[in-house]
Amino acid sequence: MTEIRQAVEQLATRYTKITIKDDVLSQLAALGELVEFAANELIVAAGDDENKLYLLIDGLIRKYYLDYQGNDLTHQFLESGQVFSTQHVVFSGQVMCNFEALESCKMVCFDYERVQALMKKEPLLTQVYIGILEETLRIKLIREAALLSESATERYIKLKAEIPDIDQRVNHGYIASYIGVTPVSLSRIRRTLREEN
Repeated sequence: MTEIRQAVEQLATRYTKITIKDDVLSQLAALGELVEFAANELIVAAGDDENKLYLLIDGLIRKYYLDYQGNDLTHQFLESGQVFSTQHVVFSGQVMCNFEALESCKMVCFDYERVQALMKKEPLLTQVYIGILEETLRIKLIREAALLSESATERYIKLKAEIPDIDQRVNHGYIASYIGVTPVSLSRIRRTLREEN
């Protein structure tokens, strides 16, 4: 079994409760291309004109925006098994945010229009896509609620629960930006939590 086919099977299992025929999964796998990015390499840059769907097989990715002063603001960390699409972050034909490999990453890259055409031909694949969209929306709503109603310490604790080794894998400035504080404030939060435990 090829690595792409195995990744596609895991994707279908993760995002749908219905069985999708082997030949349909094979058709989807045939649309994918295995790509690799080195640590700190930009996968997609704001302003790019692309329409891709990525399935992360291995590694860690950071989605971030640049504010009006050029500061980068981390919006999300993506781990193995997760999907991201530049289609979801397009405005006026251009991608609005950046996706950066924080570690060496291996992923399957799909042309979104070809996947969309296959979904029309094989409607059960739409269930997988709906599952991906639902997860994307759920993550977005949880993130918004956290920024509005939780302290930075609570946001940090939740991030650590989701990715326990995040402190060893990611620049602390990115973590600080994700929870909405300065790196100095993050250091204080980490110190306080160490002292309490």
